[in-house]
Amino acid sequence: MDLNPTHLSKLLGTFAAVFAAGTLGYMLPSIGVHPTLPLLAAGISAAACIRWGRPMWPAVFLASVAIDLWMQQPVIASLAVGTGSATAAVFTAWFLDVRGFDSGFGRARDVPLFIVAGAVGTMAVPTLGMLGFYWSDLMPRGFDPLRWLRWWSNSTAGVMLVGPMLVAVSRKSLAQFVGHWAQGGAWVIGVVLCCAGTLLFDPNGVGRPLVLTLAFLLLVVAAIRFGLVVASFGALAISGAAGLSFAFGRGVFGAMSESAGLATIWSYSAALTGVSLIITALLDERDRAGRETLLAEHRYAQIFDGSPQPLWVHDPETLEFMFVNEAAVRQYGWSREELLSRRVATFATRGGSRVLPLPQGHDEAASPPEPFETHHQTRDGRVLAVEVWIRAIDLGGRRAELVFASDVTERRALGSALIEAIGNEQRRIGQELHDGLGQELTGLSLSARALATRAERNGQPIAAALNQLAALATTCIQSARRIAQGVSPLSEADGSLHGALLALAARSSFESTEVSFRSRLDTSITLDLEARNHLYRIAQEAVQNALKHGRARVIEISLWAHANGLRMTIVDDGAGLPSNNSPGPGLGMRTMRFRASSMGGRLVIASREEGGVSVTCDVANRPPAASYLG
Repeated sequence: MDLNPTHLSKLLGTFAAVFAAGTLGYMLPSIGVHPTLPLLAAGISAAACIRWGRPMWPAVFLASVAIDLWMQQPVIASLAVGTGSATAAVFTAWFLDVRGFDSGFGRARDVPLFIVAGAVGTMAVPTLGMLGFYWSDLMPRGFDPLRWLRWWSNSTAGVMLVGPMLVAVSRKSLAQFVGHWAQGGAWVIGVVLCCAGTLLFDPNGVGRPLVLTLAFLLLVVAAIRFGLVVASFGALAISGAAGLSFAFGRGVFGAMSESAGLATIWSYSAALTGVSLIITALLDERDRAGRETLLAEHRYAQIFDGSPQPLWVHDPETLEFMFVNEAAVRQYGWSREELLSRRVATFATRGGSRVLPLPQGHDEAASPPEPFETHHQTRDGRVLAVEVWIRAIDLGGRRAELVFASDVTERRALGSALIEAIGNEQRRIGQELHDGLGQELTGLSLSARALATRAERNGQPIAAALNQLAALATTCIQSARRIAQGVSPLSEADGSLHGALLALAARSSFESTEVSFRSRLDTSITLDLEARNHLYRIAQEAVQNALKHGRARVIEISLWAHANGLRMTIVDDGAGLPSNNSPGPGLGMRTMRFRASSMGGRLVIASREEGGVSVTCDVANRPPAASYLG
């Protein structure tokens, strides 16, 4: 055992406190007329082992032995009582330690845990003590349950009365009392008056109900206002006054028989201690939950504000900003204070692009899937291409929406440049296939056919082989044209979107699948070649998805050019989208959306009620530098 000065002082302090409390408790019967009252030494012993560790047991053992020797008990009986007291204190501390006991009684479960540990641990005191008295021939042979019960009840009551106070006492636990000294002084006066009434009032009058009411009221106030330690001190003082009233036969508990008086004192002390323990534990549990909630909110606020992605929270009804993170402040240029005084419409562009998608259920068929692609305007007038995600959240019982707004302007520019480069390369390859390889194969076919005709005229046997060569060249020409149509369809259709879609329908039709095309041109198609190429590729991808994944039998492509824009629709009778209506994360789908967004259009992919999928792309029919009639 490490006997450093600090540890030695704790051992000496424990010894002195246990010895003083024990001798005082055992002296009461010699002064009054009733048996020993609650043994406070048991509570001090348990508190010392709980607070400073189980190595305090030697001080408990020696103090308990010294108490019995002071009371002129035999050595064997004194050693047995000391062993029981040390065992009870060590077991109580061990049990609470393995059960994760909070010495501040900060959880509701700590109250019953402490009561169970104290009640079970103190069983060792009367059990071993009575054995010692038997061995010393001071008690008759045989088990005396009443004496065991009284001894155990006294020891348990002592643990309940002083244990919580000594375990939880600290400067922090007294801060509320010291900080509100005026209220604390009034409360102390109330405790003094309660104790005085306990000793002075007539037991047969209204004094007892008044004292009991005042006692519980004082403990409730102390538990709520000042905490466990002060409330436990009040319970100890009031219980001590009640014990003295019973011991000396004076006051509200003075006219009771021995059995009834002991039962009343034990019950009264347990009720006072239980009230203070339970109230403070429940309040600490509430405060702990509140602190954890605040801590969690603080962590979430740190995550929110520290996120590199622009985020904000707004009211879904008024669209007023509620929270804005630092990344959003940097992206849009307004200060946090300015944004919190504004609405979401602050980010609207002059062109009228929607800042947010339509609310769920408002126009679900026309609402684009996430991410919603749109344009936002910054404080300095720059227009950003953004992708928006929205999630409904509960903000302290208030409905709100969390918005993720990612600036994809550079990514869009890079993607557009990449798609344009791919398109240019495709057109170049298609042109070379058509004008270069196609023409050369045509010349080869004509030369082979001329040689075959001359060979037939001269009766040469090679004529048949030359005819086969000419036929093979013709087949190669057709293959080259089909490849050129796939690589650069608008080039093959002389730039006509109408002609390219018509050719797509013809090429995609098979015996088991019918692909049709219809158009309604109320006005000229004035889109530039790049936008027309995007529309064709969207249609091509939609048809391929319907054939490959949807196993459609009927596919309809429609094109409608009207005064306000251009709408292209592809519908099929296939298997449709998955049950969650999610179009999936496939590259083809993402490319379709990117193409629609790059030309300022809106793409909606949805399941049809009658089965299959509908793909609709709306785009403004803006004229290019030199308009083209589709």
